[in-house]
Order: sequence, then structure tokens, then C-alpha cells
Amino acid sequence: MDETNGLKNRCGYGALHSRRIESSMDGVKAENGGTTEEKKPTVARYLGIPQDIFAWAVGMGFIISLMAAMMGFGHLRGWDAQSGYSHNTSESSMDRFLPEPIGSNIEPEVPGRCDSTASGRWYYWQLPPEEVTAWTRVFVWLCYISHQLFIWGTIYVAQRVRARSQDHGLKYGNTMTKYQWVPLIGNICFHLLHLAQTHWTYDAMAQEVSEASSQSSVIMILVLVLLLEYRDRGLFFGWPTARNTDRVSKALRLNQGPTNLVRKYHGYAFAWGAIYTFWYHPMENTWAHVFGFLHTWMIMLQGSLMFTNVHLNRYWRLLLEFWVTIHATIVAFQIGGPVELWQMFCFGFLLMFVMTQLFGLPFWKKLPTWVRPLPFTVYFALMIGLYGFYFVDGEGRHWIRLNEIVRIPFIEYTAFLFSWLCMWSFLKIEALIQRRLSIDTSQPLSEVAEGFYLFLSLSAYAVCIGASFLIQEFDWKMDLIALMVVLVMLFILLVAVQMMFMKQIMKPVRNRKVVPSPQDVSKVELEVKESVEEHSIE
Repeated sequence: MDETNGLKNRCGYGALHSRRIESSMDGVKAENGGTTEEKKPTVARYLGIPQDIFAWAVGMGFIISLMAAMMGFGHLRGWDAQSGYSHNTSESSMDRFLPEPIGSNIEPEVPGRCDSTASGRWYYWQLPPEEVTAWTRVFVWLCYISHQLFIWGTIYVAQRVRARSQDHGLKYGNTMTKYQWVPLIGNICFHLLHLAQTHWTYDAMAQEVSEASSQSSVIMILVLVLLLEYRDRGLFFGWPTARNTDRVSKALRLNQGPTNLVRKYHGYAFAWGAIYTFWYHPMENTWAHVFGFLHTWMIMLQGSLMFTNVHLNRYWRLLLEFWVTIHATIVAFQIGGPVELWQMFCFGFLLMFVMTQLFGLPFWKKLPTWVRPLPFTVYFALMIGLYGFYFVDGEGRHWIRLNEIVRIPFIEYTAFLFSWLCMWSFLKIEALIQRRLSIDTSQPLSEVAEGFYLFLSLSAYAVCIGASFLIQEFDWKMDLIALMVVLVMLFILLVAVQMMFMKQIMKPVRNRKVVPSPQDVSKVELEVKESVEEHSIE
């Protein structure tokens, strides 16, 4: 608790404010079980295991079993479609799919297959046009929409109960309630449905929406995680955070309003990105699909365990964030092609890991600051060795490809700043409107207003999907990376709008009056609360 005491001593406020801080700390300690000297809360258990850990183990056991079944059923049917580039050497692919649109397989009159750049836009694992029917297209969309609305509904109900009921019982702990079991069981059922649907009608949503939209929805999640974690780990080497009190850190540290907004309402965006991507792909028996479905499941499992200690566990959260490094590398390596891309994905995402993601782990706060660049130093030496003496470009030259390791970090950090700017601007506009129009913010929304904001929230995601549909329908010819950047920015903008709508709905209400939310606590009290929470979690 030395760090917490330091924060209190630096406040410089009077005795009255100190008592407010102590009261805030006592409330946090009571909620988190207090210090080691105090009586520890009773741990809710199943079979001697904390309930949230038990549910997490059930979820991970399920997805591992399902992936084994997915690989097994595909093998029994003789499926061996590893990549469009191995189309002519596969025993079954020529009977199931169209070849990759490269070379003589380019079809000038067919949208999506009509030019030399079509390979970057064409999704290989989809039925040929002559096998597509209205039923194969409609059925998968019914599955997706049902899954999406179901999970959104569970998040909404849990958040609304927490905001409107004083005795909601939804405090962070290890107790599993209906608010966690219902989405978990629902996600299990929809995964089983997707496996059955794949072996019945096969096609997922690739016929209707752009492949870039599936990839961009996942990148959007990664960018929002950067903003969500910014308060505790900063952006580079654990800096700048509230613990950095020097003048430069204070000047460069971004306003925490957008971070608070994402921390409270990220569940809807994460659920959309994961479920949309999940239903974009059929359950084909390849390792790339396995690791992709493992990732989307882990995101859904994390969402199902809302308001539990597992949801807060930093090692688990780091695994969720880092998994894209493994998955993207396997996808690029499996697909192959004339240009090797696995190095760009592997080392690009790994650069994000050693500069930013790694420093969310609690033990870094106990180490000297000079230790933090060490992982990056090892990474940099490895890159010099690999790109200087091993990896070469198409003409056999060393060093030329070294620039590819900064492409992904550049896109993500740029998107991070864009997302912060969007949300900061919307929060400023909201405050300006309330001040200019003298809006009484103590009154809760009417049912009509709440329904209107819900409609607008759904419309934001409908626009995301609609844009992806139009890109596919009109075969927008654009470089894949550039198209993904455009979609990531569009998705972030619309998600920011949706979060502002949810902010209006989920204001805490007690006795028919809106009460201050934790986001309205003073900065000093918030720093103390964060520090106590960090010590309790560690």
C-alpha cells in the first residue's frame, strides 16, 4: 500500500478531502475484500474451485473439444482445403471451391475475380455461385443475427440492472450468476449450431460482406483494447500513467474520458467484432480456422464472465490480446502465396507486445523503470539478425524488408489516436450541449427516449455491416491493407457514437434520480481507487 499512501500524500488537499479519500478507499477495500489483515470474503466454489475459474475451465474445455470435433468431421468428409494457392494439389478442393483468382484463373466478367488484385479480396472457403441458394444465404444470417442480438441482450440487461438496482449483486468477485451463465451457455449453443450449419449449408457470410470487414472488426477490438488499457499501462513501456507525475508525463498523458467510456461500454463492440468474425468463416478443418475460432471464443468467454475476477485477470487479458500474433502468423504461413507475409504479421504484432501489451502485467510496477526496455532490446537485436542476414526480398537483398515490422504497429497506434480523438470530441460535444441547453441531467431517460437510443445503437452496427455489404456488392477495387484501414476507422467512429448512446441509457439511477457515476469521481480519488484495486488484484 506504499504507492497508495504516496498518492494520498501528493494530493495537497485539506483534511476534509483526505477524509473523502479514506472513505473512498474503505469502500473499495470493502468491495475487493480488504487488506490481508482484514477478514477475507467467502469464496463461492463449485467442486472446491472458485466459480468463475470453474466456468472459465468449462468454457476452455468446450472449445478445445469443439475444435477437435471440427477437425475430425472435416477429415471424415475428406476436406483438405488448406489454401487457394494449393487448390490444384488438393484432393477435394477442385470439387468444392473456385480456384484462387490469379493468373489464368482471373475472370474479367465476374465481380471479385476480375483483376490482378482480386486475390486480396477473394475469400477462398465459399461455395461456387451455382451451388449458392437463397436458403444457404438466409440461414447463416439468421444464425448470426440471433447470436448477436442474444449476446447484446445479455450485456444490456446486466448493465441496466447494475445501473438501476441498488441491490443488483453484480459486483466483481468469483460468484457466477444467471448474468454470466446465460451468455456462456448461449455462446456454447451457437457454436454447436455453427458446426452443424457448416456441414449442412456450408457457406458463412463471405458471400455477402467483404473479407476485409472481418479482419477489420478484429483490429478494431485490438485498437479499443489499447484505449481500454491506457489508464493502467500507458502506451509505450508502461508510460505515461497516473504513476508518472513528472511534468512531461502529465503534459503528454491523454485525457482519461475516452478511456473511461471504453472501459464501461466496450462489451457491445467486442461482442460485435467477435461474433461477426465468427459467422464470417465456415468451420473448415484447417489450423488457421482452429486458431481463429479459439480467439473469437476466448473473446466471447471473456464477455460471458463479465463482473467476475477472471474478467479482470491481467494474464488472461494479455493472452486474449496476444493471441492475434499466433493466429495471424499461422494464417499467413498456411495460405502461403508468391510473397511471404508471415514475418510481417508475426514480428509486427510482436513489436506491439514488447512495446505496449507486456506492461499491463502487475509485476512491472515493482521493477525499476530501466528494466522496461529490455524486452524491446532483445526483440530489436533479433530483427537485426533475421532481416540483416536471413530474410531477403524478391531480388535477394537483405535489410529491405525490415520496414514491414512497423506497418501493423503504425496502423494500430494511429487508429488508437483516432479513436481517442473521436470519443474525446463526442464527450466535449455532449458537455457543450448540456451546458448550452441547460439540460437537467439528474432526470433518468423516459422509456421512449431509451428505446430511441437503443435503436440508434443498433443502427450504428447496421451501418458497419451495410458498408461491408456495399464494398462486396460493388467489388470496390482497393488494396487490401488500405481497405482494412478505411474500415477500421469507420468501425471505430461508429462504435464511438454507439458508446455515447449507451452512456445516456446506463446512467446510475437511485430513487428516480441520476446519481454520479465512478467516472465523475475526482482525479485524486480515482487514482487512489485504481491503486487499491491493483494491489487487491495482485
